[in-house]
Amino acid sequence: MAEHCSRFAQKLGIEHVTSKIDWVEPPTSDEPFEAVARAARYRALFAMMTEKNIENLAFGHHIDDQVETSLLRLSWGSTNLGAAGMKYCRRWGMGLLKGATSEYGFEGMNRWIVRPLLDISKASFVKKSTLLWNSITIMKDRILATCEANNIEYVEDPTNSQPAITLRNAIRHEIQANIQNQPQKTTMLPEDIVKRLMTLETTARSLGEFRMSLDSSIEELRSGVRVLSRQARDIDDMVDSALRSCGLPTFPGTFLFSKVALDQVENLDVRRALVLRVLRYVSPYPWGSLNADAGRRRDSISRIIDELWKRVTSKSRIRSFTAGGRVLWTPVILQRNYFKTPQIVVNALLPEGNMLGWIASRLPPLNRERLKHQGLPNTLEIDATTTIANAYREWRNGGPSTVSILYDSRYLLKFHLDKMPESLISLLIDNPADENRLMLLSKTQWFLPKITLERGGIPEMLHDKISEEPTANVFSVPRRQRSKNDRAEEIDSGWIEIQWARPLTSI
Repeated sequence: MAEHCSRFAQKLGIEHVTSKIDWVEPPTSDEPFEAVARAARYRALFAMMTEKNIENLAFGHHIDDQVETSLLRLSWGSTNLGAAGMKYCRRWGMGLLKGATSEYGFEGMNRWIVRPLLDISKASFVKKSTLLWNSITIMKDRILATCEANNIEYVEDPTNSQPAITLRNAIRHEIQANIQNQPQKTTMLPEDIVKRLMTLETTARSLGEFRMSLDSSIEELRSGVRVLSRQARDIDDMVDSALRSCGLPTFPGTFLFSKVALDQVENLDVRRALVLRVLRYVSPYPWGSLNADAGRRRDSISRIIDELWKRVTSKSRIRSFTAGGRVLWTPVILQRNYFKTPQIVVNALLPEGNMLGWIASRLPPLNRERLKHQGLPNTLEIDATTTIANAYREWRNGGPSTVSILYDSRYLLKFHLDKMPESLISLLIDNPADENRLMLLSKTQWFLPKITLERGGIPEMLHDKISEEPTANVFSVPRRQRSKNDRAEEIDSGWIEIQWARPLTSI
């Protein structure tokens, strides 16, 4: 297949690169083969994008791929938001959490995936031996016949016709069997795949008007997923509007709601999408990962919705809670310029002029002993001494003058080495000592980043000023006005920048 692609690209005069996957560690028996192979492909693609400085990568997914993805998600109990399938355009994302950092880091927020063929069927139109795109619906058999009639080479993946290998293959096989009016033989499939197909049928029925089950016609499936996709885009627009109206000035890395404004959001799908958006914005899990969305578990999202939109009476006692994604939801009392976070909010005791609200923030981490016992990294306590020292030496030898570190998968810390004070150069690089360390730590209950210099175990604050403008927001969240408890001035080192790194947008 790789050789065929190379020949075809050369024939069209298109630059082509073949990247081989280096299986350093073979997949373990408990890892789904499809997921392992997909992750390996994405790592190879991302490495090539980085090497070639490519910002946008176009995938060839079409409407039938979208149908399979929709059914695949329904087999895991997804709502209609998940059943909408893949997005036409999205960020690459940060990947998975690897140790104290994410797989792709902040670079993944500057790379994009586009799917220009996602709304059309797997179709081709041949004219004068030139392959063109056409939105006319032509079945795959016709495509293959057209290729053969015009001597156009093509390759079919032989594993696609083996339904017992993956769930996606099984779904594809079921659709094809239905098209050809052949009996479906789920008894020949592995037990876990059969269970997922049964869940698919159950979940599909919850979609109501949409015919998205395995016995639906291919036309019904294509039509259904198109409508679901359009609805999802409309919902994203409504969430943008709701977040603008509900959001209040707050600390970086948090999102503050007015309960009164939040109650104006009545559509359940908009509520679900809004909760997912805030989870992804606040969570310390890598942006774009399933963990940042609380696993997209129905019970988790439903609990958050139930708590945030619960009808409040004079006797209501409202407490903090968490429901996944390492995000803490805390009731607050809103006053004119600031808010309070008591352990329990009793609605009847709210002073006149005060209102109820909610703040979403990072969940406090486990203590050091528990992290060590469970073999987990402390993503809020990082020794950056070696990283900065090595980057400084590289800069002196012609390397980049700025090094960036993604902190807690939420903040981008930029160190401008050409502005680094001579005193620090002497302590950390020219005359290093084991007791001298440049540490990345957190402060306050909101876990805002700070950079300190430790000498003999005694910390000295170097920098904690956070830039006013986030790096990746299309519309920014206003910063909270200072209260009397805030320190008058943040410390600006003159050579370090801290920026909020996560977007509040849908992509």
